[in-house]
Amino acid sequence: MMFARARCGYVFLLSVLFVGVIAVAITATMLMLGWLAIANSQIMQQSSKALTLAETCAEHALLQLYEDNTYDGLESVTNSDGICAILRVGGAGNENRTVCIEGTSGASTRRLEIVLQRLLPSVLVYSWQEVKVFTSCTYD
Repeated sequence: MMFARARCGYVFLLSVLFVGVIAVAITATMLMLGWLAIANSQIMQQSSKALTLAETCAEHALLQLYEDNTYDGLESVTNSDGICAILRVGGAGNENRTVCIEGTSGASTRRLEIVLQRLLPSVLVYSWQEVKVFTSCTYD
């Protein structure tokens, strides 16, 4: 009879340990998922800021080209959210110009490649796209 009673104690102790290990594993998993969600949120926020910077610089570059068709780019604009770079503007004159912009915020970089059909009498954009790698521009 004593042997059966002692055995129940061991079963109970092992059950408590098993449940404890499962509870710790679940808690650790939830903490890790929360941390990863926060990190992902920060990356998404930086990416959004980088795109906004790139679009802002693109508008600046288009305005500069509209006012002076000899504008060659090669500018950087820095603000509290990051930095954007206007690469060398491709083409010459009033038609077939290419503008490439790179916006960076934190570890995120977004690139815009804009192909202009003409500048005057009004800017006519042939394509405006986000790209992973520039194909119509060169790095200087």
